[in-house]
Amino acid sequence: MDVGIQVLVLMWIVLVVVALQWGRTTNRGVSLAAWLGLTVVTWWFELIFAFFALNSILFALGREVALVVAIAILILLAATPVAWAYALRYWHRHRSA
Repeated sequence: MDVGIQVLVLMWIVLVVVALQWGRTTNRGVSLAAWLGLTVVTWWFELIFAFFALNSILFALGREVALVVAIAILILLAATPVAWAYALRYWHRHRSA
């Protein structure tokens, strides 16, 4: 695996840990910053994966299958901010209880 990808994965893991620790605070700005950071970095990884997956599927299986996968990826991208908001809210409620 490329060193750059390993560094990015490590940075994403650190961002998740920091965001979960910030989830303990009641400051909305910190929670919003954690949510935004996690969403953007997760989108970045999803887009890299989507690029390689769509190109592989397009050349291996054809246009129709690639279109179905593209729609599934768009649904995943749309669900990412909602999933992180739910995860951070869930973490915050259980940490403060």
